Amino acid sequence: MKGDILIHGLGVAGATLAYLTSKLGFRVVGLDVAPYYRKACGDVVTLRSYTWELLRATGSILTFARRFEVRVGGVEVAYLNLGPVWAVVDKPKLVNTLRSMAEAEGAKIVKGKGAPEAGSDGVVVDARGPYAHNLNESVLTVRFIAKARWDDDSALIDFDPANLGLYWVFPLGDGRINMGAGFKKVEDGGLLKALTLKYYRRLTGENAQVLDVRGAPVAVEAPVKLVEDGVYKVGEAAGLVNSTSGEGNRYAIHSAIALARAISKGRGVKGYKELLQGVLDEITLSRLLLKLVEKLGPKTSTKLLESLPQEFWAYYFKGRLTRRTLLRVLRSNLNILLPTV
Repeated sequence: MKGDILIHGLGVAGATLAYLTSKLGFRVVGLDVAPYYRKACGDVVTLRSYTWELLRATGSILTFARRFEVRVGGVEVAYLNLGPVWAVVDKPKLVNTLRSMAEAEGAKIVKGKGAPEAGSDGVVVDARGPYAHNLNESVLTVRFIAKARWDDDSALIDFDPANLGLYWVFPLGDGRINMGAGFKKVEDGGLLKALTLKYYRRLTGENAQVLDVRGAPVAVEAPVKLVEDGVYKVGEAAGLVNSTSGEGNRYAIHSAIALARAISKGRGVKGYKELLQGVLDEITLSRLLLKLVEKLGPKTSTKLLESLPQEFWAYYFKGRLTRRTLLRVLRSNLNILLPTV
């Protein structure tokens, strides 16, 4: 199939790239296994000017998370009021609207699958999400949509160092919540569902009124590769996932914008990498932190997480936790001593 740009996978990254490059005047062909996008989780997008612009254009924002509670093993360790930091979105609407916008700009969207291979006919892009990787490099997540009494602007993250993962709860609006979990040490989907429902009962004292449940892998340990064998990669296919939070949507949008700009300016791989330096720094740090928690063990890592100041968690929720900001936190909180490894 010929075109200036051939995109395999039309999730957040692929659909954004298809729209942007077709708008720039490229002949774009996008392939996906499904004519209509659906996904298990990932309904949060960290706000930046570029994510806000895209979300507003697609009309996909449901609500905003402004207040954030951090727990470790069920015990609250931090509470922050940060303002509208997260946009909670209708992700199918986001992706499917982007596909339609791409088609309106001249892109050709077709049903198809297969491993992308570089050829002589233009740029080939892998945007297949976690399925571009060995699933052993992924963590299984499960999410429930449920009716619940929950503050309509509050999100909760509860870390479980023993299982190397976390529970989450955040609002969807209209009296609904998204709650779920993902743990490196829990590979059974049935067990993960049971643990999540049990957690909700422990948290609220009630049984969840479940409306929908799904599961999906998140490639938290996949290698970061922006190009391989002549094929560009974007989003989760490139390994652009935060290992400590599972964040991927902002990285998907950022990488699609970066690649579109690099292609349009003829800057290739070098330009693409330069435009992603901040993201790569965030992801590198997240991988190091996950390895640290795993190496320290549950008891010591729990104490470490409990000792982190509000400033650390503010950077975490804002998606601005880099090596530079981490050093700033440590320098301004000299009482925090990392345990000897």
